[in-house]
Amino acid sequence: MGRQKRQALLLHPFRRDLYRVLCENPGTYLLELVDILESPLGTLTWHLRILEREGLVKSIKFAGKRIYYPRMLRSKQAEMAYLTLRSKTAQKIFSYIVNNPGCYQEMMAESLGVHHDTIRWHVSRMQEVGLIRVEREGRKKRHFLAELGEALIEGSLNVISEAYVMFLMEKLEEGCLNPEIVERSVDQITIRIDCPQRGKDCFITIRLQEWQLDDGGIETSDMAPAQPQVGAEGT
Repeated sequence: MGRQKRQALLLHPFRRDLYRVLCENPGTYLLELVDILESPLGTLTWHLRILEREGLVKSIKFAGKRIYYPRMLRSKQAEMAYLTLRSKTAQKIFSYIVNNPGCYQEMMAESLGVHHDTIRWHVSRMQEVGLIRVEREGRKKRHFLAELGEALIEGSLNVISEAYVMFLMEKLEEGCLNPEIVERSVDQITIRIDCPQRGKDCFITIRLQEWQLDDGGIETSDMAPAQPQVGAEGT
């Protein structure tokens, strides 16, 4: 890949916005991205292919649909945990188990007003990814948090790791963009990159959404993205 082609990877303003949106909303469906970025499907698909080809973004089939997430931002195990809890129903069920360890399925169904089959389906998916564990007690089953679920509640899944920072900086350095970290915390990072075409520097800000658990359930921004804040700014 030539130097000019490498430079174009995240210097393109649409790709910067697309990448930032995926970092803030890992596991977003294609049509959701169309709405968020107000972009024609063909244009969006083209830029997603570029980001996938260059190793910044990955996609997998989930619940019958293809979803996209940034490579190495979080572990695949963490991504699957958050994807499993995307729906409000899943969040309510998970919250009930957190607040009522050892509960039975009929307790969840009655308290939440959710059909037994729906409870069973969501529980199965949570158990499969390691969010909860199920213990049989005679003909009934009791539900508890598993290791991944405990890590989710503690917040240790939703941090920007050193490995991700190194990965992203190496990608930007490969593109001859002279990256520099100007701000960093466990859930946010801002990187300055050269933008010679515009005569100004560009700033990429990546932040992770917060997840909180209270008596009413898990509160998130319901995967609703903020308006894109990535763009070119003067130094």
